[in-house]
Amino acid sequence: MNLNNKGTYNEEERQFSLNKFIAIFPNAVNQDLCSAFVDYFNAISEQGLTMSSMQESGVPESTRKDKVIRVPAGLPMRCFPIGICQPLWKNISECFNIYYDEYNIDQNLTSYSFKIHRVLPKGGYHTWHQEHNFDDPYRVLAWHLTVESPKSGGETEFLFQSMRVEPKVGQLSIWPATFTHKHRGNPPLEGQKTYITGWFEAAPIIKGKT
Repeated sequence: MNLNNKGTYNEEERQFSLNKFIAIFPNAVNQDLCSAFVDYFNAISEQGLTMSSMQESGVPESTRKDKVIRVPAGLPMRCFPIGICQPLWKNISECFNIYYDEYNIDQNLTSYSFKIHRVLPKGGYHTWHQEHNFDDPYRVLAWHLTVESPKSGGETEFLFQSMRVEPKVGQLSIWPATFTHKHRGNPPLEGQKTYITGWFEAAPIIKGKT
C-alpha cells in the first residue's frame, strides 16, 4: 500500500492511500476504541442477540457466513452506546471529509446506520457484489473499519482494481458503492475478524437549513 497522501484525521496529520477511488486511512480510530467495539460485540453475542447473514439480510450461508449486529437509524439516542459511537462518527467524518474534498463531490451525503460483523475462519462474503442496488438506490460510498484483525487472511478484495486490502486494526477504507468497485470479503485463515461497515447515502438538501 502506497501512502501517497497526507491529511489531518484522528487528531494529527497522517499519511493515507488514495488509489483508483479507494481510500485507505491507517489509524483512523485508536486501538482503545476498536477494543471497546469488540467488547460491545462480545457482550451482545453472549446474550444471543447477534444475527446470521440469513436472518439479517436473507443471504444464504453458502454465499455469506458471519454474525451481525445492526445499529439502525431512527432509534432514540438511549439505544446507542454513546460513549463509543460519538468518537467513532467523529473519526469517520474526518476521513470522509478528506475523501469528499479530494474528489469534489457535489451532492449532500450522510451515513444513517452501521453494522458490526464478526467473521470466523472460512467465513466472509465470498461473492462479488456491489453496495448500490435496487433495494439500496441511494448508496454513494461504502466504508469499512477493522476493529479486530485475524492473524492471516480476511482481506477485502476489489475485482476490477485487482486490489486486496489487508485488514488492520483501526484502518478505515472508503470506496464508491457502484458496479465499478465490486468486491468480496476473503475468509480469515487464522483468527477472527471483527469490522464495522456502513454507507454514505444521498441526502436531500433542505432549503433554509444547514
